[in-house]
Amino acid sequence: MYAVRFSLPLFLVLLFLQPAEAQKGRTRSRNVGIGTLAGNRLVHKELKLSDEQKAALKKAATETRTAVKAAQGLEEQERAKKNREATQKLRAVISKTCSEKQQQRLFQIEIQYTSGSWMLMRQELSGVLKLTKDQRRQIREVSRTSQGKVKKLRKTRNDDNRQEVQLKINALLGQARKDAVKLLTEEQQKSWKAASGEVFELRPAKKKKKKKKAE
Repeated sequence: MYAVRFSLPLFLVLLFLQPAEAQKGRTRSRNVGIGTLAGNRLVHKELKLSDEQKAALKKAATETRTAVKAAQGLEEQERAKKNREATQKLRAVISKTCSEKQQQRLFQIEIQYTSGSWMLMRQELSGVLKLTKDQRRQIREVSRTSQGKVKKLRKTRNDDNRQEVQLKINALLGQARKDAVKLLTEEQQKSWKAASGEVFELRPAKKKKKKKKAE
């Protein structure tokens, strides 16, 4: 069993040794949850998981997605509670299954593929960003405001506009992330950029077809 909490010194070493280009990161067009990331084969490859680790994460990720889907018809508070419980169970499996280094890389990937301001408040980053009480208060306010707008948008979602609404939600969460980052000092922003680690592609790049030479 591996430690649930990250070793701060090791995390700092991994964080600040990232190449400059990697630290820039990229703006993702969608929000990919830990349930999807934990079960993704490319993520498994990046983490260098053993077959046993892959099987454990796939099983846990599938169970998480099933639980989240089953909760979709519930009232908002109950749905949120069920989703939290499912995610907590998955994270418990990750902490038991993966090494500290693997967990740290997965967290870097999670930063790259999620949006919203709440990520800046994650416990793993507390010793890195060292947010002040006032910054935490302001970030929570940004988060509450964006979540309120997201809830309203979700109520308008139906089979015909589902994709359109999701794009609006992604844009809202992306803006909330930017607004929260603006609240950081220059040094904190550097630490934040570095925290995402080396850029990871969730989907393999498409190979360009070679043009046939004219005879």
